[in-house]
Amino acid sequence: MRHIVASGTHATLLNLVWFQLCWLVAVIGRDAWLGLLFLLLMFHLCWPAQGKRDWPAVGCCGVIGILTDGALTQLGLFSFSPAPDFLIPFWLAGLWLAFAGTLSYGLKWLQDKPFLAALLGAIFGPLSYFAGMQLGAVAFDHNLTFTLMILALLWALLMPLFGWITARLMEPTYEKA
Repeated sequence: MRHIVASGTHATLLNLVWFQLCWLVAVIGRDAWLGLLFLLLMFHLCWPAQGKRDWPAVGCCGVIGILTDGALTQLGLFSFSPAPDFLIPFWLAGLWLAFAGTLSYGLKWLQDKPFLAALLGAIFGPLSYFAGMQLGAVAFDHNLTFTLMILALLWALLMPLFGWITARLMEPTYEKA
């Protein structure tokens, strides 16, 4: 059986398209489409060009994101309906894992550019939450500007951190002779 393995720019674009699909499934389908989100996450794990090598980074960055959103939920910055059984809704936890799956591929080019990562995080992180709010996936419990500013600050810190973590966990390991 012949495997199709994307490389270079194609792999980067495929990874980013995969994430956008995960985002849509998570935000639009929420709990009702959790199974599909799970299948998309497994696709990443099984994809020959990506797969198992990046799961330590995915797990670490995903947990940081889940805990961050959990803290923001507990602090009352935003809320979900129905209220989650877990720290955050399972669809959002899956979305964090999907986002973390872009850090070694689609967003790898940001790893050695912490200032650009911070700037793009400060812009696109809050925009993602804003889009989720517009689609009814999340409610902002405070003033819109205040909430977006808090999210911008957090994402400006998280993106360089995620890049650093991913670069360290993805470094090749060499055995000493």
